[in-house]
Amino acid sequence: MIKGFFVSRDSKRYCLYRAILFVFLFSLILVFREKEKSLLPLLVLSTVFIFDEFLFFFLQKKPKLYNFLLDVTYLSFMLVFTGAALSPFVPFYLPIIVLSAYLLFPIDSFIVSGYSAVSYGVTAIFLTEKIPRNLILISIPSFPPLEIVLVEFVVYSFAFIFTAAISSLVVQILREQLIRVKVDISDIVEAIDYGIVTVDEQGCIVWSNSKAANFFGTSLLPGKKLLDIIVEAFKKPVETILSREEKNLEVEKEDKIFMVRGSDLFDGKGTILMINDQTEEKEIERKMRMRDKLVTLGNFAANLAHEVRNPVSSIRASAELISHSKEKTDKNKRLRELIMKESDRLDYLVESFLDFTKSFNLENKTIQLYNLIEDVISDLKKNKFFNRNIKFQNELSEDAAIKGDHNLLRSILSNLGVNSLKAMPSGGNMIFGVREANGKLILFLKDTGCGIREKDLSKIFSPFYTHFREGFGFGLPIVKKIVELHNWDIEVESVVNEGTEIRIIV
Repeated sequence: MIKGFFVSRDSKRYCLYRAILFVFLFSLILVFREKEKSLLPLLVLSTVFIFDEFLFFFLQKKPKLYNFLLDVTYLSFMLVFTGAALSPFVPFYLPIIVLSAYLLFPIDSFIVSGYSAVSYGVTAIFLTEKIPRNLILISIPSFPPLEIVLVEFVVYSFAFIFTAAISSLVVQILREQLIRVKVDISDIVEAIDYGIVTVDEQGCIVWSNSKAANFFGTSLLPGKKLLDIIVEAFKKPVETILSREEKNLEVEKEDKIFMVRGSDLFDGKGTILMINDQTEEKEIERKMRMRDKLVTLGNFAANLAHEVRNPVSSIRASAELISHSKEKTDKNKRLRELIMKESDRLDYLVESFLDFTKSFNLENKTIQLYNLIEDVISDLKKNKFFNRNIKFQNELSEDAAIKGDHNLLRSILSNLGVNSLKAMPSGGNMIFGVREANGKLILFLKDTGCGIREKDLSKIFSPFYTHFREGFGFGLPIVKKIVELHNWDIEVESVVNEGTEIRIIV
């Protein structure tokens, strides 16, 4: 069942409507008043009205019948100041009656219309000729005969009652349609797999569906503070989202994984939380990653056999020749050097393979990007592929920061940086920067190197693929593995002989 789906703003609406009405009437009196007339009566009435407005706004949650009766009384006093039966303000009883039909019940609007008729009758019939002229603030003609006043009283009384009847009928029809819409929305919201909760600025529940109660493990009653009643596993993530530090957070609870998303309400005065169970989706993703890993390992094994066989064959042949030789010649020296070179190559291959296959422990902390880039640039300047014709640019601001694993992100940028150094043997520019697009932060590295052919872009994250002489092509696969571990994305854009830009989308 939907609870409190439509937040009541009756108090604010009522205050606004009555303020507009009476400020308008006060202003008209001030504009058309006779200059010699004292404003004291009007000031007293306006002071009482303002005091009443403040009391209502701060002490009442919604308008009551007596508030509208008071408004009719205020208007009747204004009739006294503007000529009673001759007052041009008599028609303004009508909006008060319409407003009471809208904000209260049909019977209440009839009570307001009846009270309006009585108030107008007393003012017009009994007070018209008895009002001191110095209390009438605007210029009016002579008072009409009593017969005309009685006719006007009857006409206005019927007009008030007719207005109440029509307004009540229209409001009743609109309310029935609204209830029908609410029922339809309730059926839709209850049918979806998301738990939905709306809270106000104080974190109190305004509305929720049954799925949200199941996920949070408690009954979500309107008016209760959400953080006080939900289970412990959700408290910290929900608090973080309500404080607008994060918009999406994963929560683990009893072997299940939930995604909690937060979004500001359209008027910014509250938050809507959406919770869904992602356990099955995560399991499917895990199986897909496992399947991709098995496929990768299958291709890797075939390539590994080929790559290992060559250096091992060279080592075996060299060792056999040396073992049969009794002389220490230059040829033997070259053979020994070949053994050392190929052994080192084999050792590097094994080390790269271990780096690719090992699992990483993610330490999710705030990373100051500017300082990290400075450290990476310092490391790259010590790399064997660095030359003095390569210029570095760190375009990040000193307060730029993201959440992730500091050491792993440094490894990503170092790998990418080394590739850029290899792509610029004659020198060039390497730029580190950050920008925002579609609500996401993009950390990029751009170089002016040799670039990558378009047909090769789909292969660069595969093990053993490299267009450099050094290495076995494990750098970018390791980079992609770490990026996916953070739930980030990576994109590559390259133009041959112009350069490459690699973007990490956080």
